[in-house]
Amino acid sequence: MSAKKYFITGGAGFIGSNFIQFLLRKYRDIRIINYDSLTYAGNLQNLTAIEKDPRYSFYKGNIC
Repeated sequence: MSAKKYFITGGAGFIGSNFIQFLLRKYRDIRIINYDSLTYAGNLQNLTAIEKDPRYSFYKGNIC
């Protein structure tokens, strides 16, 4: 069985970053793609604990 993949927008904000960390703690077979424009609410320092996790990747962009 392949890993479930999640595409999360706004994952560098307070709620998004905590949600991503929750998912990575709860599930082993998971892959998370975080897509954030890093405006006033987005801060990559919220994700320093998981930035080297191979199940996690970050892309800067705007869905608009």
